[in-house]
Amino acid sequence: MDGIVSLLDEEHYQIVEQIWAELDNAFGLRGIYITPFPHFSYHVAEHYEIDQVGPLLERFAASQAGFTVKTAGLGIFTGENPVVYITVVRSPELTRFHQALWQEIGDAGVGVLDYYHPEGWMPHITLAHGDVDHLNLPHIIRYFGGRNFYWTIPVHTLSLVYSTGTEYGLRAKMDYALSS
Repeated sequence: MDGIVSLLDEEHYQIVEQIWAELDNAFGLRGIYITPFPHFSYHVAEHYEIDQVGPLLERFAASQAGFTVKTAGLGIFTGENPVVYITVVRSPELTRFHQALWQEIGDAGVGVLDYYHPEGWMPHITLAHGDVDHLNLPHIIRYFGGRNFYWTIPVHTLSLVYSTGTEYGLRAKMDYALSS
């Protein structure tokens, strides 16, 4: 899967990478490393044509001012394969940005996931997925129970994260600066 995302600022990027390392050490969780860039997603597809979507993102980013987002604790997407995440507050400013991006990008990718459509989008920073199950989930939640996940994060870039198509699905990214 490929995605249009905002990477976290340096401080929070490092915090999330440390959390991923802790989850690996404490529980052997490595599923998150499929997309090894701490981020939250706006638009996800099975595949983007880089030559087509790149110029759209560059133009869009140049027309948008940077902003901040706030997080509001730990969350879980339940189901057969639970996902543990940090909730990103869906503020009016973030919602407007997301809606404008969808208008610009639309279904520019192949296999666009409706899950990220503005009507039902739940912005989040994934901490663990792919190898979380009903046996280790309670232990993971208990492990993070006392942590403060109320952050303020500046957003200055939009990034395209994509597979290079190599044997191991190596992830690459292209960054686009938001206007000042």
